[in-house]
Amino acid sequence: MKQAMQAGFTLIELVVVIVILGILAAVAIPQFTDLSTQARTAVAQGACGALQSSAVLLYASNTGAGSTATQIVANTTVSGGAFGGAGCTRSFTPTGGVATTCAAMPAPLCTGP
Repeated sequence: MKQAMQAGFTLIELVVVIVILGILAAVAIPQFTDLSTQARTAVAQGACGALQSSAVLLYASNTGAGSTATQIVANTTVSGGAFGGAGCTRSFTPTGGVATTCAAMPAPLCTGP
């Protein structure tokens, strides 16, 4: 008589695979829990860069005359938050995030409030 071949996995093999997946999940999950904070920080840094670029573009379009900080902020289009502060040093607060202070705009580019 021929013995029938059994196909499938043993209980031990299944338990080992489940344990390995559990270990991998325990290592991977903490790395992804802080992604929203990092994303908001990246949005704030991008907005500060956009503000600096807008200041340079306005300076160039005004043939070397600086613009006020209010004009620079008004000409900067950024979604996902709002600029705050006064004068040539501004901050950006992402929606649901913490305010990030932007680098001060150079004096020739920014003439005041």
